[in-house]
Amino acid sequence: MNLKKASVIRTALLSCTCLCAVASVGLFVASYNMSTLNAWLIPQSREKNQDWVSIREDDIRVGATVPSNTNVMIYLPEEITRITRKTLFGRRGINIRYWGFCFPQTQQEAESLRRRGLPGTIFLSEKEREVREAQYLEKVKSSLTIYDDRDKKSIERRVRESYGSIRHQQEIFVGGTVCYVMTEDPLPIGTDEDKDAANIKIENIYGSDPKNADTDADGILDGLEIFHLGTHPNRRDSDGDGLIDGIEDKNRNGRIDPGEPDPTQWDTDGDGLCDGLCKVNNGKQILGEDKNLNGELDENETDPTLVDTDGDGILDEQEYYNCLLEGGEDC
Repeated sequence: MNLKKASVIRTALLSCTCLCAVASVGLFVASYNMSTLNAWLIPQSREKNQDWVSIREDDIRVGATVPSNTNVMIYLPEEITRITRKTLFGRRGINIRYWGFCFPQTQQEAESLRRRGLPGTIFLSEKEREVREAQYLEKVKSSLTIYDDRDKKSIERRVRESYGSIRHQQEIFVGGTVCYVMTEDPLPIGTDEDKDAANIKIENIYGSDPKNADTDADGILDGLEIFHLGTHPNRRDSDGDGLIDGIEDKNRNGRIDPGEPDPTQWDTDGDGLCDGLCKVNNGKQILGEDKNLNGELDENETDPTLVDTDGDGILDEQEYYNCLLEGGEDC
């Protein structure tokens, strides 16, 4: 780190100390835009004496936890070229309120931010933005005496103006950045070396390989399995129906699209036959819909997403048992 950058960081850290001291009494007045001078409330812990914690580069490389109700400084490892806020904080922002800001890395950036009246760029979790917007909306509504179409437009305008003063600014983080974070609940933080959108702390929790984007080689990225599909990144066949997760999610986009069986359900259509090929009754009887496990509807197979594949009014399960009763060998 050169002397100029070090000077910027030291100045920024001093600004952080002052800012958080103000946060402890609950109010920070910032001239975000000279045309709209606003005061905004910084979320704060219910604890009177908040601790200070530093999460260093080595901690983030192996995965760490951002504690709740604590003033936390994080130092991102230099080798990070790009990581999203969602990945850095384990995609917990939808349900957890957290906020923070990152300090400038260059003198030019610092001077630009200083003119705006802020010590850095702000980031707010999805939940934090939702709560703040609702608070402003309620505040504006309470100031109105008549609620008609005209007032609705007034509300929308005033909410946008108020909310704009604390808008979310930073979504992409890079190595060497120093940030302050405050969260209501613990956050898993870590790097994402394999670029699968699951940071190393999350992968440690699930037992997947943080250096392999598709640990179980089922064709679906670990992050998609964990955060979207709900399948397990260490199991090729999460629901045990004989079909690999990547065959059930045919386009491997982490969503269950029309015509795709559910990789978390043994029997997607609920017709009593498993999606793939399953052994029951101590392994003596075999029943299933996609018997050759290729993800296609072939001859003498039924569709795992339809209870009545041929539309004849007889459920697939009943047709299966009718076939058995008739002595069929390929039911």
